[in-house]
Amino acid sequence: MILRFATDVIFREIGNLFIVSFNRPSFLEQIDEGAATAQDTTQETTQEKIMASLRAEPTLTRKLLAQRLNISEDGVKYHLNKLRAAGRIRHVGPTKAGRWEVIDGR
Repeated sequence: MILRFATDVIFREIGNLFIVSFNRPSFLEQIDEGAATAQDTTQETTQEKIMASLRAEPTLTRKLLAQRLNISEDGVKYHLNKLRAAGRIRHVGPTKAGRWEVIDGR
């Protein structure tokens, strides 16, 4: 019955022992795949929150965004750079007196 479902079984005899080995995916590989998915989901959710905040208040600073989203200012900077690189937001005007534009159409 086992041999019907497990095609790559290895049988070994060592001394008085009979050993059967079954190949299976590594437990660590499964953990890594799950972690990557969770990180992608969290990142996308954070970016969506940033875009929603900028739509509501285009003059928000990184510091205020960090406080509202409960993440670090460096985290906000990272996500803003990612959104800029993807063409989803842009900053218009001078650094201190400018505003953010969320580019819709995606």
